[in-house]
Amino acid sequence: MFGDGFYNNMEIEVKAKVDDVEEVRKKIRTIGGKLVFKNLIRDFSFDYGNREFQRKDYVFRIRVFENGEGMITFKGPRIADKKYKVREEVEVHVSDGFNAIKIFEHLGFKQVFRVDRIREIYEFKDKKVKIMLDIFPEIGSFIEVEGNKEDIEDIIQKLKIDRSRFSARTLQYYVEEFRKKFGRYPKLTFDD
Repeated sequence: MFGDGFYNNMEIEVKAKVDDVEEVRKKIRTIGGKLVFKNLIRDFSFDYGNREFQRKDYVFRIRVFENGEGMITFKGPRIADKKYKVREEVEVHVSDGFNAIKIFEHLGFKQVFRVDRIREIYEFKDKKVKIMLDIFPEIGSFIEVEGNKEDIEDIIQKLKIDRSRFSARTLQYYVEEFRKKFGRYPKLTFDD
């Protein structure tokens, strides 16, 4: 489950906002999705003080799970693709996510973003694709489908969710959308 190297370190995914999480769960189970993971996740994104990573469209993140374990992730810049978010992704699992954060802070990295979510991951027996259902504190819930393009399209069709609802947008897009709509940034952590 952790960093299983699905696609030779290339992440290919699409995301859509979800109004009824329970309805989407039922659809996922109906088409053979098996729940393999459910956890509170805390994501801490880091950069140099000069925001070099953000300028280069890199993501450097430490994800901390409820049990304290973590995942260090580096994502390269997005590859131009209007239908899919495509980028290099390299991950390594660590036994103590909070200590990993301390190490990188001692090395001069600064936390630039934090977001919490409750994530469910569903996998399929016959496909190299997985579905993530993410529930955020205030910006809503999302379905993400990750895999190869053919399997992504097949799963979306089987879910009977309008393909036009899915996009290559990042979470930052939805944070900004919320800010524009409500005139403030959304609550992004469960401990605020």
